[in-house]
Amino acid sequence: MNLKNQILLIVALPCIALSCNNAVDKTKENETSKNKTLTGTYRLLEAKTIKGKDTVTAFTDTSKTEMFKMFNEDHFSFFNHDKEKGKGKEPHFIAGGGTYSFDGKKYQERLQYCSLRDWESKKFDFELEFKGDTLVQHGEENLPELGVKHTIIETYLKVK
Repeated sequence: MNLKNQILLIVALPCIALSCNNAVDKTKENETSKNKTLTGTYRLLEAKTIKGKDTVTAFTDTSKTEMFKMFNEDHFSFFNHDKEKGKGKEPHFIAGGGTYSFDGKKYQERLQYCSLRDWESKKFDFELEFKGDTLVQHGEENLPELGVKHTIIETYLKVK
């Protein structure tokens, strides 16, 4: 190897190493910003279900029901229950969880476990929007085999 090639190699190696580190740093930065924005516990404030031209508002009576959704780096879970511990006129408890992917706007849930067992192993695509500590989830739940096809809009407040 001649002197010119040796000098070129000496100059090029640090540049290559720095560019690789920069790519790793950007990947870590993206993962960190994802975790900062989504990781946590959220309480449902309002949920709307839209079937065709009809809009039904559900889960909004926080004196009777409550729902929480939690995220860590790659898993989510949720539970929704009545506050009368199943002893009221409309007892219910729904819970589930699984893995998710999130790119800053597009969010996909892969539901692995659910008290509604027919919903297990399904994927759901949503969009997420943040407004301060408020999270809005919007998208379609489409399960033809169960007769489910509607759009949901859920609004959550980050509690932790």
